[in-house]
Amino acid sequence: MSTSETRLRSLIDEHLDLGREPNMDGGFSDSGVSSLNAVAFMRIVEREFGIVVPPEDCGKLGTFRDLVAYVDAKTG
Repeated sequence: MSTSETRLRSLIDEHLDLGREPNMDGGFSDSGVSSLNAVAFMRIVEREFGIVVPPEDCGKLGTFRDLVAYVDAKTG
């Protein structure tokens, strides 16, 4: 597990209140997260990792695992 995946899992636990371990192969809607909460969470991710995720990239991130790969690529 990469450092960014560990940090993202912690952020998910802290901010999304799923009540269970996140399914990294699922996405926000699969986990019952509203679009409003998903947008707020992406802002948290941006601050935590010091990156910007443009709206056009958000639409390409279908799963939490995709988000981990995106963060890994941006933070290299």
